[in-house]
Amino acid sequence: MQRINNRCIKILILLGFILSLATGIIFHDNVLAELRVHFIDVGQGDSILIQYTEKNMLIDGGDRWNWVGEKVVSYLNQQDVDLIDVLVSTHPHADHVGGLDDVLNNFEVAQVYGSGRVHTTRTYENYLRLIDEQEIPFAAPRRGDIINLGDLNFKVLHPSPKIDVNDYSLNNASVVLHLVYGDVSFLFTGDAEYRAEKEIVENIDHKIDSTVLKVSHHGSATSTNDFFLKEVKPQTAVIMAGEDNRYGHPDEEVLRALKNSGVDVYRTDLHGDIVIKTDGRDHEVMVSREADSRAPPKEPAEQEIKKININKASAETLQKLQGIGPAYAENIIEYRKEQGGFDTIEEIKEVSGIGPATFENIKDDITI
Repeated sequence: MQRINNRCIKILILLGFILSLATGIIFHDNVLAELRVHFIDVGQGDSILIQYTEKNMLIDGGDRWNWVGEKVVSYLNQQDVDLIDVLVSTHPHADHVGGLDDVLNNFEVAQVYGSGRVHTTRTYENYLRLIDEQEIPFAAPRRGDIINLGDLNFKVLHPSPKIDVNDYSLNNASVVLHLVYGDVSFLFTGDAEYRAEKEIVENIDHKIDSTVLKVSHHGSATSTNDFFLKEVKPQTAVIMAGEDNRYGHPDEEVLRALKNSGVDVYRTDLHGDIVIKTDGRDHEVMVSREADSRAPPKEPAEQEIKKININKASAETLQKLQGIGPAYAENIIEYRKEQGGFDTIEEIKEVSGIGPATFENIKDDITI
């Protein structure tokens, strides 16, 4: 057996350290440093804290309600966050950026990334104003870009650099990030819907298998399409939705698809705060409450049961609406696929063949 002197051992250790830096991963005692991903229960919205070797990334900040901002700030303080190295606002909807005012007012933020999608709500404008006033660097990443958190590399899968981001619906403008950490990987999807999922699958230049999937758009029927789930092949899925929310999230069809794929599903409306920690070899899921401790869901009001959800209804169901025949029903379905669903019931007037008069006839019978 060949003997190795102490000097050679030191050289080998140094080479190992250099190799770990080159690969973008830090080892401690031959084990990857612990990575923690916190899915914060902010009701009907998203807020995700990622912690790695004293570095912090926050993806979204929940809705504009006072209790949400207070919850996010309190949660970050509990995790000993002083500096947010990277802040990502996936898209301008209030349930993703509403609580970020409180974050910006309570923590130093080194870098902000966002979709760059134009939106004129007061909530979003206040958020952008704070970024400007605090002179925080802002960038709009595009597919193929890399966002770094220390030695972690988050690959941007969406939006496309070839399309004006304002041509996307707000949800489909979401910044989608993929992180590979040893043998464990994460996919953070914002509210990406059919169009975004289709573009991601059609333009991937590497496998997007993900151990953990943050299910898009709170488990809406307009996301987590079969073709997308087939590519991602998650082991664990996290759905961020509010308890008894008025949208009916998560959708039963999405839950069924995840179950049929053998995916372990965790939900903030059932499990509260969800934390996934990993050393790059396997992962552990921790929750703040047990699902069966939740009170039974409330029965929807009778008038809500009778309304037709234009983001979910089949062509046959849509034809129950006054003035909607087979052709118009198919137009509605095609529109919601291409646009990622309807943000308001008024948007149905944008569907070919459906004008103000038809909308007046059906507005009391539809919902989203």
